[in-house]
Amino acid sequence: MQGPTSGTALLDTLIDGVRIGDNLVFVGDDGTPLDLIVSRFVAAAGGQAPLVIVTFDPTTAPTSGKRATLLDWSPALTGTGSDHPDAIEPGDGVEAALASLRSVDESVGTGAAFVFDRLSTVQELWGADAALELFLSTCPRLYRRRSLAVWPVEQQRHRPAFLRRLEEITQVVVELGDDDGRLSLTVRKADGRPPEVVGRTVHAQVVDGDLQARGELSSTRERLGTVIRDQRRARGLSQADVARRVGISPSALSQVERGVRGPSGDTLVRLWEVLGVAFGPGEPDAGYTIARRSARDRQQLQDGLVGEQVLTDVDAGSVWLLEFAPGASGDRSPFAVKSPELITVVRGVLELHLDGRVETLHEGDAVVAARATITAWGNPGPIPTEVLWSWR
Repeated sequence: MQGPTSGTALLDTLIDGVRIGDNLVFVGDDGTPLDLIVSRFVAAAGGQAPLVIVTFDPTTAPTSGKRATLLDWSPALTGTGSDHPDAIEPGDGVEAALASLRSVDESVGTGAAFVFDRLSTVQELWGADAALELFLSTCPRLYRRRSLAVWPVEQQRHRPAFLRRLEEITQVVVELGDDDGRLSLTVRKADGRPPEVVGRTVHAQVVDGDLQARGELSSTRERLGTVIRDQRRARGLSQADVARRVGISPSALSQVERGVRGPSGDTLVRLWEVLGVAFGPGEPDAGYTIARRSARDRQQLQDGLVGEQVLTDVDAGSVWLLEFAPGASGDRSPFAVKSPELITVVRGVLELHLDGRVETLHEGDAVVAARATITAWGNPGPIPTEVLWSWR
């Protein structure tokens, strides 16, 4: 079986590979090939993982002949019932839609592939808050479930604040745009990748139903121009405003932002000053550490028990994310440690044997085993149990 993929080799290269659990947000205007990206993801996922397609129009859903679960939300839009088994009812609101999504997610299990219809349709039907709620509640859930998801987003149909919230939550954002009549693909966010991936740009064209590069990935000069443009836009400044305050012409700034020419050292310093961007040597210690999920491997700890070490830190200690299979049990603790252990159930139910007593923990429950010894465990539930297990 192939590894995780967007279905488009050019995109995989651009974002430095797809990671398990990625939510891939593709933001584009009219005329950009969002549908093509979705279709290629569906074609690649079919047969490789359980596939779920969430749609408001099942007649045009990109199944490409692949076996998939079709989550039909069209009745809320058309007012007409659906023959699909996984469908909401006419007049249903976003709460019913979210409930149907959770139900399908539970049925397909972890490691699935999801394709979502345009959030603009959700916004038109139930409002912008509902569209945001759908994304903010679903994206972290699928990440936790180690599922892949593709979200096509029409940039011109959403407010900038809405798009910023999506970018804050998701793992990957790729913007599709028009650069002097050429299709451009730019990475706006890429969690778990090297820093230089963000801002990476490539020009592309559609050839035989696939995206092909037109030239090489962007140079450092082009990436710098993208950063300057994004910082300017984020502050609501026009090119004329920034150019006047920096002391250059608007056409010169335009060339810098497009990567046609690089700024001089003095101009770059003035740009950072005008845009309020810190430059120069930074603090040697940022005061925090991020442990990205994409850098971790799952390990078989016992029969029916897999885990991944979230982090190990002098101050925080060791933290593991464990998954107990349904019906599995073990006659010893997952870890042989002598310090107090903190066990928090993130999802499901877990039975722990502590010095002869059996404690049943449900989602949200936690226990500190300070002096008691954990002698056995079990998952009596029908779904995998996820637990954070830590000690210092």
